[in-house]
Amino acid sequence: MIKFPMKFEVSAAAFPGISSQWKGEAQHLPSITCAIPPEFMGPGEGYSPEDLFALALVNCLIATFKVYAEKSSLRYQEIRGRVNLTVDRIPGETGFAMTQADVFLDILGSSDREKAKKILDGAIKDCAISNSIKTGKTFHINIS
Repeated sequence: MIKFPMKFEVSAAAFPGISSQWKGEAQHLPSITCAIPPEFMGPGEGYSPEDLFALALVNCLIATFKVYAEKSSLRYQEIRGRVNLTVDRIPGETGFAMTQADVFLDILGSSDREKAKKILDGAIKDCAISNSIKTGKTFHINIS
């Protein structure tokens, strides 16, 4: 049984300079290299905040689907996800935000396409990351 509230802790530390990479980590997991992306005049060569944002969204959708599929005894060969994230200026303001996420989800080798679609719809509805962000989302679904 899942117990709420859940708490997760991550950390990162960086030295000065736009060109320097830094490490980010989650509890008990190997660290990852983070960097400012070229789009923001950084060197790239590491996960950017925008990469991590999009990865959080797609991984939450996949994880939620996997849990629901397991509980529903849905057999499938693979689920693939991809997010095309748009960062743009906020109209009427000086700042910018992640304004749109085009989410592509493919379920391959489903034993029951209709059931897979229903489970995926539930995962989209219940994904904690998706429900926590104001970024516009468009879902492109393919079930085979």
